[in-house]
Amino acid sequence: MAAPQRAEDMTKVNRFSCTIHRDPLLRVFLFFTLLVLWTAWCTAVPVRAQTWRPMGPAGGDVRSLTADPADSRRIFLGTTDGHVFRSIDAGEHWEIAGRAGPRQDAVLTALVFDPHAETRGEPMGDARGDSRASYTLYASTWTLDPHAGGGVFSSTDGGRTWIAAGLAGKAVRALVIVGREKGPSVLVAGALDGVYRSTDPRKGWERISPENDEELRNIDSLATDPRNPQVIYAGTYHLPWKTIDGGRHWLPIHDGMIDDSDVMSISVDRSNPRRVFASACSGIYRSDNAGGVWRKIQGIPYTARRTPVLRQDPRHPQVVYAGTTEGLWKTLNSGSSWQRVTPANWVINALQIEEDHPEVLVIGTEQLGALRSEDGGTTFHAANEGFNHRQIVSLALDPERPTRVLAVLTNAPEPVLATDDGGATWLPLGPGLKTESLRRVYASPDGWWAALERGGLMRYDAQKSAWEAAGIFIAPPPEAPGKPSPGSPASAKKARKPAGPQPLRQVVNDMAFAESAWFAATEENLLVSKDHGATWSPLPLGPVNLPTRSVRATPDGQRLWVVSLRGMVFSLDGGITWSWRDLPREAGGALRLDTADDQTFLATATNALYLSRDAGQTWHKAGRGIPEAPLQGLAIIGKILLASMESGGLFLSRDLGVTWERIEGTLAEGFFPVVTTTVTAETLYAASSTDSVYAVVLDKEKDKEKAGVTASELIPK
Repeated sequence: MAAPQRAEDMTKVNRFSCTIHRDPLLRVFLFFTLLVLWTAWCTAVPVRAQTWRPMGPAGGDVRSLTADPADSRRIFLGTTDGHVFRSIDAGEHWEIAGRAGPRQDAVLTALVFDPHAETRGEPMGDARGDSRASYTLYASTWTLDPHAGGGVFSSTDGGRTWIAAGLAGKAVRALVIVGREKGPSVLVAGALDGVYRSTDPRKGWERISPENDEELRNIDSLATDPRNPQVIYAGTYHLPWKTIDGGRHWLPIHDGMIDDSDVMSISVDRSNPRRVFASACSGIYRSDNAGGVWRKIQGIPYTARRTPVLRQDPRHPQVVYAGTTEGLWKTLNSGSSWQRVTPANWVINALQIEEDHPEVLVIGTEQLGALRSEDGGTTFHAANEGFNHRQIVSLALDPERPTRVLAVLTNAPEPVLATDDGGATWLPLGPGLKTESLRRVYASPDGWWAALERGGLMRYDAQKSAWEAAGIFIAPPPEAPGKPSPGSPASAKKARKPAGPQPLRQVVNDMAFAESAWFAATEENLLVSKDHGATWSPLPLGPVNLPTRSVRATPDGQRLWVVSLRGMVFSLDGGITWSWRDLPREAGGALRLDTADDQTFLATATNALYLSRDAGQTWHKAGRGIPEAPLQGLAIIGKILLASMESGGLFLSRDLGVTWERIEGTLAEGFFPVVTTTVTAETLYAASSTDSVYAVVLDKEKDKEKAGVTASELIPK
């Protein structure tokens, strides 16, 4: 029961209340104070009025796999950007759980469960209400930025949220956990500077390898004896090591190994801990005396010697799998003979075997994502539903059918994919086009076009199902020669012959499509085509040709907005006459130009986004809430703007750029090379550098709040 309020306190309250009623100025002050606090609270609420729909394409790079010891069908998958995915049906379906740590370039080298964490943590919940969840999940990371390092992170809620668990700034490339019958489990981590151990990462880690040792460093793999937690094996970039007393003393164990062998994986036989397998860049080795002597295993080709993962069948110890850079290999007799069970072009990074049903395998690959076998590796099928982790570099939408999308991928078996059903299915669109030669793709009224890095254009021929070179450049006729001066060569009296038609070789930076003409901004000048891209000729911006960066056009082709090397130039008559505009000097020049309506223009500059409310006459930086930093892309639907930043992240404006809010959440983190939409679409499309394509559907009810705002009301005061 609450304590009764004292009489003196009540007297103070009554006196204050009377003062408010007697003093109108105080009432006004309090009203505005509350109003300011309410406004601040409202503007602090993160943007949540949008629905993110993953469109695929599915698949991508898998770096690590692990299963919940309480339920081997609950599998967790680690990626190369810190994201963790989760499956509750042994890999058939996936959902994104969260990101291990703050870095977007974190490579998840290992995921391990602590089956004894109930003594110091809360049970791990599950988004789908699965009560079979285990406890603490740990992740080890290193970062692509060598100065950032990496570390260890932990999650107690199924991978949704993560906290730092020590070794901050260290590139941790290996992590194992040793369960003990009594007391807490022991975590062992391998980093570039040695081996560490912890019984409670919240309290710290203990180095168990000699500091600044010239050999016992650059740890690439770890393993422990299942019967003796004091026995630890460590594989380095050079050769393997072993301790039998928990790290107090270490011994090199490389007798029989080829010198300078990078030991990438170590596996200790569960049924006979004296039998140890090790994979190195020089091949796969087996020891029958706990690492005393190694024997190189024959049967796996020299080209498949890089083996990132070795796994033993939990029910049949003589069965061992080796995931190599040339497929998955399997032995039925403890390594005496091997057979490849997948195509040779599969690169295997991770392997998980279901504990209760060891014939069920899930492999994690580069490019192909996750694949599943239900017959011990005899057959595999793709298991990527929900695992959308492709690296998108370019995206194009069909202006007439927004559900028809073309995506260009890097680090993928098929570089160009297309969907006609909004991402339900994706099919290769080729051959003839390679990612490394591609600059950007476009959706023309007649189909897909691509600009090449080396110069020129290609178009997709739907009848031939192939990409082919397109576009003929027709040079303008030379100017008539002037009257030669006395003594000049006779040849000067003759006009130069016009160059004949030749393949278009100019580097195209941007394209725009109108009903009667197509336009291409190139590194040399602005080009125009009147025959749907068959032939191209220069469209001069003035007396001299200028490199152009971007071009926009109205459907009738009369209004043109061009960004050139020297500034922005506009035309109201299809390019017959031009007027020049420019951004403030501190902008450093415009890179791209977009239009929201006849009066509202948006220019992406080297340092920020600039807006004009008067058709380009005057310019100012975008409103509050968006960083003054370079933009990666910009999409416009009515008064709604979606901007992706070069430094990462997405920002949304619902009032044509007056105010901005950062979109929060796991899905909106990261880098988005392309954000786009079409004139007829009501959906924004965000192409991620790691997580494929998202369709961002906005809350229409919230949009109506801004529907009556006019352009004049949006000008910042």
